[in-house]
Amino acid sequence: MRDRVSAAGDAYNAARYTGAILTRRPNAQTLLTDIIDIEALATDPYGALGVRPVINATCHHTMFGGTLLPEVSLRAMRAAAASNVDMLELQSASGKVISQITHAEDGFIVSGCAAAMLVGTAAILAGTDRAKIEQLPDTTGMKGLCVAKRFPRRVTASGAEYADHGYAIAVQTAGVRFVEVGDADTEIVTPDELEEAFSDDVALVYWVGYSPRGDIPLEDVIRISHARGVPVLVDASNSLPPRDNLHRFIDYGADLVCFSGGKGLQGPQGAGIIAGRRDLIEAVAAQSAPNHGIGRVAKVSKEEVVGQVTSLVWWAGQDEEDRMTEHHRRTALLAGLVRDLPHARTEVVFPDRYQRPYPTVHVSLLPAAGMSGGEFRRRLLDGEPSIASMTDPQDPAAIRLDVRLLSDDEIHVISRRLREILSAS
Repeated sequence: MRDRVSAAGDAYNAARYTGAILTRRPNAQTLLTDIIDIEALATDPYGALGVRPVINATCHHTMFGGTLLPEVSLRAMRAAAASNVDMLELQSASGKVISQITHAEDGFIVSGCAAAMLVGTAAILAGTDRAKIEQLPDTTGMKGLCVAKRFPRRVTASGAEYADHGYAIAVQTAGVRFVEVGDADTEIVTPDELEEAFSDDVALVYWVGYSPRGDIPLEDVIRISHARGVPVLVDASNSLPPRDNLHRFIDYGADLVCFSGGKGLQGPQGAGIIAGRRDLIEAVAAQSAPNHGIGRVAKVSKEEVVGQVTSLVWWAGQDEEDRMTEHHRRTALLAGLVRDLPHARTEVVFPDRYQRPYPTVHVSLLPAAGMSGGEFRRRLLDGEPSIASMTDPQDPAAIRLDVRLLSDDEIHVISRRLREILSAS
């Protein structure tokens, strides 16, 4: 019976395809217009979709849409959308620009820093060997270990403990197993601990481009790793500014460096840059879109490639002193407006705990506020207008506000909402 029903269904669909049967359907244009106004989508997309815009006092957290693109990048993306192009030729041309700015031998653009970490790891594991590329994430017959700083442990509601890999899960996705070193609480690794982590099965070292005081310097990580013939992949997702970090890690000798496109560089949120040795970038290209491999999922559009290159050139050409002066001015403006908040203590923190030149305003709640830092953040986000803020890992009663890219009007709105919430507590 089931076979007869299936055969009947196949015959019906074949008849529809050839036009032998005509079906009545509602007018498509009317139906779509009833769903949403396409002109409204073009002029006010968030309003048309019923989504609230957010004042982003996290600067560029992925959760809240990343950064804001400069006008020149938006123009470049629109121009790129008007024509088709050979994607490999476009990537090759973009790699030349990346190499000049980062001091790397070559570069490639993928769909974010996590994607860069995935394909970078895969490039180190498989190179351009087609059989190995098709085998990943199975690393049988390959070196399959990756040395990394110890990850924090979390516990689920049911009591199960797990390692919170954070962004490094992209490295693990390529097929490696981690060999962890150092102390997860202090985030500090000693040279001796790193030395002891190596074995014949270690394929690479994964390291983040910033660290707390007292940690092993990145140049020592690279020196120790290279002495054992092991390449180093640097996660520089959130390491810009300073501008020197565009080339500092390569200058130290890092084999591959991964940058987020939608953070400090103010490029498309769905793009990222990987820069490094020419042979490894060739391997990245061999298993990334438009080619097939584990990096096919990291496909990036022609518009994003052009937008990312444009933002890279634009950002590298900005006057860094003027930019930092403006960042501090905006931070000081907010700090001055909220210095006398009820039931709270405010301060400007610079640099941050990883020694990055990011000025932030910390608002630490006193017991009289009657709420936690988490509740304070929720009220900001759920209010009108919606304001995104950050946690403070060292103070659960505090929130952090990064207003480097916000307008003065938005900063005044933030100060007013902070005062409204705390005055009502």
